[in-house]
Amino acid sequence: MKILHTADWHLGNTFHGHDRTAEHRHFLAWLLATLRERRPDALIVAGDVFDTTNPSARSESLLYDFLLEATEAVPGLQIVILAGNHDSAGRLEAPAALLKTHNVYVRGHIHHTAEAGVPDYDYHILPLATLAGGEAVCVCFALPFLRSSDYPAGMNGEQALSHYFTALHKQLRRSEFKGLPVVAASHFYATGAEICEYDHSERVVVGGQESVSVGVVGRDVSYTALGHIHKPQAVGKGSPAFYAGSPLPLSFGELNYDHGVQWVEIDEEGQAHVSRLSYSPLRRLLRLPEHGSATIHEILDLVARLPQRKGETCSDAAPYLELCVREQQPEPTLVNDLLRALADRDVHFCRVMRDLPDARRKAGEPETRPDVATLTPLALAEEVFSLRYGSPLPPALKERFMEAARRVAEDDTTHRA
Repeated sequence: MKILHTADWHLGNTFHGHDRTAEHRHFLAWLLATLRERRPDALIVAGDVFDTTNPSARSESLLYDFLLEATEAVPGLQIVILAGNHDSAGRLEAPAALLKTHNVYVRGHIHHTAEAGVPDYDYHILPLATLAGGEAVCVCFALPFLRSSDYPAGMNGEQALSHYFTALHKQLRRSEFKGLPVVAASHFYATGAEICEYDHSERVVVGGQESVSVGVVGRDVSYTALGHIHKPQAVGKGSPAFYAGSPLPLSFGELNYDHGVQWVEIDEEGQAHVSRLSYSPLRRLLRLPEHGSATIHEILDLVARLPQRKGETCSDAAPYLELCVREQQPEPTLVNDLLRALADRDVHFCRVMRDLPDARRKAGEPETRPDVATLTPLALAEEVFSLRYGSPLPPALKERFMEAARRVAEDDTTHRA
């Protein structure tokens, strides 16, 4: 059984205000070419298909056009799609009946039987066959992201996941598919998973959710296909469990991530053999300087070396740019100076990160706060500058401050008159 595992597409995502449709088209074209070349028996998309619960029509078109092309390119391909925490379970499942006719199986939320109102575990056990034959050779436990309303009474997230996976194993043993290898597919934050610390990007993604032991899927599982964490990695011990990672970087904290998909082959003994298929996104991330920060003059010199645009707009493949500026004194015109320098550069400018010194804290001195009630505005400005930059307020900045203070005083006098 050959399976291609992917996740966290986040269709419709914008990056610091930049539209990413061209990037998503590029990835889906690569994925389609990979399917044609590798001809897997199944494709698993483990959640966060869309970036928001209310995706645009264009984002939905990207998904459904791809599904149609994929099932036409590889006849017999089975596609399993799970809802992640970014997806609307109901909206994702809305065309499920139609998609099923194309061998596309969507699982957005926990389904219940109409008669008893209990979870319909058979609905979440998907038999998977090879392209060459019509009989199932393994089964997929397709469990979407669990919301608190899905938790059985009195259970937390980990207990709920364990409850559902245990029930799926029991149901499998009662079914005609008992004894077949099991692939578990789900969307949760696994204990031990490495997340990005830089700018807390994935701290926001996991949203304070408790981590869950990957062991909740059970011991008799050949492979666990996970979504939710953007860095591709193996998690847990025992049977193989992997995050496929995001195909596109979703923050500058993902600068060095290996984007791509997981290739899984399950042999006749139910052993999974896993390898990585790397993908190069259309737009790379570029940070200047590469490490640390630089003065504004050094930054402007680096910007001047960037390639020039060939037209009025940036090329589709132009990188996303982050600038890390070390401020030795306040730079009121910093952003304007940078925007002018970047006006003809072939980059998608994203943001400036300011590296501000704190002289007393670096020297190990206790932080003190001036008594503002006893200081003139100029004296307060000088004190704050000294605390922040560890040097006296330069004469040029002092003069600008005094000029601003004079204008404020004149305006105040005018208004009183």
